[in-house]
Amino acid sequence: MMYLIEAFNFVKYEFVFLTVVSIGIFICVVFFKKFINTFSVYLISFICAIISMLNLILLGYVADELNAVDITNTYLFITVIVFCIINSIFAYRNFNNTKIS
Repeated sequence: MMYLIEAFNFVKYEFVFLTVVSIGIFICVVFFKKFINTFSVYLISFICAIISMLNLILLGYVADELNAVDITNTYLFITVIVFCIINSIFAYRNFNNTKIS
């Protein structure tokens, strides 16, 4: 039983890692426009979103079995999704601006 509760902490670290990756891509897209292309931003954002979604679903099954509530992981999931959407929008805008210039 105690090992399952520790799984919440490990999943939280994974969500934090995906959030840091999304923030890193955001910084690269906004400040270092020439170092990263649009396809890689879309691909990394898509992978982060899918992994976060699967982790949240599996964590929901574990929480249901343990009758536990952990809302922090849901907030981290929402943060990852928001940064993925923002990264995709900024990458698309930067691609269109460099294509016109």
